[in-house]
Amino acid sequence: MPEDPRDRLKKLQGEKPADRKSPFEDLYGLRENPFPAMALFSPSIDDPRRNGTIYDPEFRSKEEKEFFDMFVDPPSRDTPRQIGFIRLDPQAGGRGNGKSVFLHRLMKRINEQDWNGWARNPDSARLSALGVHILPEPRRQKKFWQFVRLIFESFSESELFVRVDRDLRALVLLQLFSNDDANEFAALSSSEVEAILDSIESTTAYLKSKRKKTSEFLSLAEIILEEDAKGQFSSQFLEDLRAANFSLATMWATWRRNGTAESDYSWRNNGVNWFVNGLVPVLISTRYQRLYILLDEFEKIYIYQNTREREEFLDSLRQYFLERPSVAQRYALLTTILTIHPSIQRYLNDVWSRVGLDNLAPLDSTMIPLQSIELGRSDLYKLKHLLTTYLDAYKKPDDKSRKSLFPFADNALDAAIDRARYYPRGAIWYAHAVLTKAASDGVPPPLTREYVESLTATVKPPSDEEDVMFQLPEPKTDLKA
Repeated sequence: MPEDPRDRLKKLQGEKPADRKSPFEDLYGLRENPFPAMALFSPSIDDPRRNGTIYDPEFRSKEEKEFFDMFVDPPSRDTPRQIGFIRLDPQAGGRGNGKSVFLHRLMKRINEQDWNGWARNPDSARLSALGVHILPEPRRQKKFWQFVRLIFESFSESELFVRVDRDLRALVLLQLFSNDDANEFAALSSSEVEAILDSIESTTAYLKSKRKKTSEFLSLAEIILEEDAKGQFSSQFLEDLRAANFSLATMWATWRRNGTAESDYSWRNNGVNWFVNGLVPVLISTRYQRLYILLDEFEKIYIYQNTREREEFLDSLRQYFLERPSVAQRYALLTTILTIHPSIQRYLNDVWSRVGLDNLAPLDSTMIPLQSIELGRSDLYKLKHLLTTYLDAYKKPDDKSRKSLFPFADNALDAAIDRARYYPRGAIWYAHAVLTKAASDGVPPPLTREYVESLTATVKPPSDEEDVMFQLPEPKTDLKA
């Protein structure tokens, strides 16, 4: 018998069900299981266990420092290379070693201007940098223009368009105002400034209070952009940006509505120019000195290309990002960091050399360490510290068991970590599985080593099907030709 719609209405009109304590809270003082069922990084989902919110800064502290010393703020003050690599120690495993979370962390630190050197030299010239974490999808970015479209999509998903819009509005206001008004604006509190820059409507209202016209603001914005582009600004990009009142976020939303964002034809013909002579000039005008393109899992592009597609893609990377005249090339704004899986690097050598990238970023074993960060193998201490970080995120602030593995005994997870081959993803999976079983069975703390070993001896983490794609033929054999 079908449900009576009136019953549904009564349910919706009723009170929300009372919050129920979970067995994790009753037994262990945890809001819920701190460990995700599958530790797959996904920045767009609302789950701190998987979107990078929970992060152990000690886990890759050495690699983070090496990255900023090499590519962002070298102690020697030399200009960093424009191409670099994140490499994986073969002993660290191909999948599940925290690589994507690491790159997401780098993006956040770059965008928050959080690296050594700033605090030491507060009065010195500061590098204004922006980072974007790029996550390709298998078979969807075989062409270079598809990769460029993904950069725009990633800007939107990371809310970088909104950030740059605010910077542009602030710049134009400061140049439009008299010295007194500019100083008054700069002296406002952070929350007041953010409210004014939040949208073109709020900026317009502030302009009105200062007896300035919106048309003056928009005209000055266009002048600033065109001057910095020195005649190379993409005409169509500028036209669309003008129609969006010089808001990248609004322009992108319009492109989504009218189909431009999804149009293969438009991106094939215009996408690269929109980037190097459209988006980049806006970044230059808003005083960004470098854009870091953090390309995660490059193999997801490479493995699905044939030889011709690989050569075209990498040749386009060299030409459009580094050599061919453009706003991006003139200002040397772009630094591209490619993440290279251990099983890909030796297959990449020939193509990399044929397109001329070897002269800019050698893959030779003696040279590549000079421009790459290697993510090393995890150890027992690091993984226990990582698991403690997850547990602390779901404990109360005044819980005396914080900074410990409670409800596990200190050595309870050692065997599970060993079974996980010291991969972070596997260790997290075991912790999730054991804690779920213990809560279901009502096992009181502390969960002992013997209890954990009795469960982990018969189960193992689900295999990652993507590992299959790294079973490659010998070098010089055309892959997916």
